[in-house]
Amino acid sequence: MAITIDMNLFDKLLTIQKERKLAMDELSLALGYDVSFSDDEVMKFAMEAYEKHISKQVNEEVLLLMKSVFS
Repeated sequence: MAITIDMNLFDKLLTIQKERKLAMDELSLALGYDVSFSDDEVMKFAMEAYEKHISKQVNEEVLLLMKSVFS
């Protein structure tokens, strides 16, 4: 198994965050109080989710390597 860089996954995560921003914009209008996200925050949240995915892959790869070394 190898670590894969999947930009399609990043695009999906970014789309999810953009939809979340739209929902928060609507909520802001309904409440009359700004609880929306900036474009920078949308990108930040998508990057954090993608980093978490990559980190999980790295951890799994290291675990497999350690199992094979000590087997």
